[in-house]
Amino acid sequence: MKIFVSGQINEAENVRAVFKLLEENGHTITHDWTATDTFIDSKEKKLANIEESGRRAAADISGVVNSDIYILMSDNENVGKGMYVELGGALALREKTGAPEIYVVGPMNHMTIFYLHPYVKRFDSIQEVIDDIQ
Repeated sequence: MKIFVSGQINEAENVRAVFKLLEENGHTITHDWTATDTFIDSKEKKLANIEESGRRAAADISGVVNSDIYILMSDNENVGKGMYVELGGALALREKTGAPEIYVVGPMNHMTIFYLHPYVKRFDSIQEVIDDIQ
């Protein structure tokens, strides 16, 4: 399966561990934002690099659009911003096309009504997602 994983920039190490586990189980990551997006972790950096910031945002959305499975890691109570745009994209795409399957994983998997959307499956661990998609 082709999978996109959202999460907070400051949780990039955890997301990389999720990528590794998914790949070890035969899945493909559609876009590894953890390798690039930390470059634009402040307002000043984003604005000083508008073209690059836009390119990276487009790559993130393309990763969602090209996925069979969308996973949002909800590991941290200090919520992110971009991951909600990606979740909205996944929900809209699912409404229009029937894909991707959408999962919210982690202890904060109840933090917004959109995590409770009928299309969203909520689990406590990535292993539960892997078991569900095998």
